[in-house]
Amino acid sequence: MKRILLAGTHSGVGKTMLTAGLIFALRRRGQQVIPFKVGPDYIDPGFHAAAAGVPAANLDSWMLPPDQVLEILHRRVPEGAFAVIEGAMGIYDGRKGQGEIGSSAHVAKITETPVVLVASGAKMARSAAALVGGYLQFDRDLPFAGIIFNRLSGESHFQLLKDEVNSYFSIPVFGYLAEDNRLTVPERHLGLLPAAENSDLEKLLTLLADMVEEKIAIEAILASASAAAPLPQPIRKIFPEKSERFSCRIAIARDEAFSFYYAENLELLSCFGAELVPFSPLHDNKLPDETHGILLGGGFPEVFAAKLAQNEAIRQAVKAAALAGVPVYAECGGYMYLAQELQDSIGLIWPMAGVFPGRAVMRKKRRALGYVEVSGLAENFLLPENETCRGHEFHWSEMEQISDPVLFRKLPQGEIFGERIANCQGSYFHLHFLSNPGIARRFVAACANYAGQGGS
Repeated sequence: MKRILLAGTHSGVGKTMLTAGLIFALRRRGQQVIPFKVGPDYIDPGFHAAAAGVPAANLDSWMLPPDQVLEILHRRVPEGAFAVIEGAMGIYDGRKGQGEIGSSAHVAKITETPVVLVASGAKMARSAAALVGGYLQFDRDLPFAGIIFNRLSGESHFQLLKDEVNSYFSIPVFGYLAEDNRLTVPERHLGLLPAAENSDLEKLLTLLADMVEEKIAIEAILASASAAAPLPQPIRKIFPEKSERFSCRIAIARDEAFSFYYAENLELLSCFGAELVPFSPLHDNKLPDETHGILLGGGFPEVFAAKLAQNEAIRQAVKAAALAGVPVYAECGGYMYLAQELQDSIGLIWPMAGVFPGRAVMRKKRRALGYVEVSGLAENFLLPENETCRGHEFHWSEMEQISDPVLFRKLPQGEIFGERIANCQGSYFHLHFLSNPGIARRFVAACANYAGQGGS
C-alpha cells in the first residue's frame, strides 16, 4: 500500500494546510487519495475530506488497539490509491504529551509508514539542522523519508536551510512553503473553522495545491510512499466480512451544527444492520420516515443556537421520539441539543429539544480536553458495568442540573457522567466504537427491537 505520514515538530507548525494542499495537488493529478488524521480530532479531517473528495478517517493508537489501526487502513485504501496521513501535535507527543502510545510516531511504527517531518524554519539558519537532527536521532526506529520546511522567507532562506541539513544528514529535503498570510484560516474555541463553514475553501485548496506544486518535490514524496513496506495484517478484526441485512433505520444529525462523527462508528452501525438516514436539526421540520433510532453527534450547537431554537417542529419531533422510547444516542453537541435550554457564549438563552431537564451553559474557559476511558453503570444498556470503552472529550460548556440515572464512570478517577431518560442517552464523551464494538451492536439491537414493536 502506498502511504505517507506528514508529522510536525510541534503543534501549529502548519501541517494541516500542507497536508490538505498535497492531497488536493495529487487529486488534480488524477491520483486517488484516501486521507487520514492521527488522533481524535474531527476538524482537520474535514479539510482533508474536502481536498480528497472522499471521507477522512482517524488513526488513534490510544483509543484503538494496533490491530484496528491496521484494519482501518486495510479497509479504506483500495489498490493503487495513496494514503496520506496527517500527524497530531508534535510527532513524539502521545497521550497527555507523554509516552509513545497515541503519538504520530507510534502510528507510523504500527503501520510501517514513511514519515515526512514538517518543521518551521522561521527565523532560523544553521540551527534548523540541529532541530531536524534531534528529531531524526530521538527514535532511530522511525522510517523518516524526508523533511519539509514551512514559514520560510523565500527561496534563498530555503537553500540555506537545505544546505545545512545536507551537510550533516543524508535525508532528502523535499521543499518548503513560504510564510503567506493568505493561508490563514479563522479559528473558534475548538480549533480551526470547520471546512463545511469555510465559503472560500475551494480557493484556499487551490492556492495550497499551487504552492505545493511549485515548491515541493511531489514526485519524491510519491516515490517514498510507493516504497513503503507491505502494510502488516491485523490479527484480530472487528468488522464482519459481510454486512448484515438492514433491521432498522437510524436518523443521524448532519448539518452545519452537527458534523463530528468517527467514520468507523458509522460504518460499524451499518455493518451491524442499521440504515443511516441523515436529517438536519437546522433545516428539516420532521424526522425521516420510519425512524427507529436517532444519533446526535458533536458539533457547534452554541454557534447555531438561534436557528436551532427557531426550528420548533424538529425540536418537538426529537423530544416526542425520545420520550416515546426511540433509542437515542447523543454525544457532546448532540447532548447539548437535548437539554431544556442552551446558554450561548454571550449569555443568551435558547430553547432546545427539552429531553433532559438541564441547561447547557457555555463557559469562558475550556471545561475538558483529553482522552477518556469509561465503564458503564447499571442504567447504561449500551455499555454494561463490566465493560469499558475509550474516547475523547473537548468542550467549553457544561450541563447544569443532571438527571438520574447516570451512564458512565470515568477511569481511573471514578467520577460519574451522562444521563438517560427512557432509551435516550447523552454525555459529553465522544466514544470510539472500535474500542468496544458491543456498543454499536447493542444500539442497533435496541433500534431493531423498537422497529419490531411497530415503532416508526
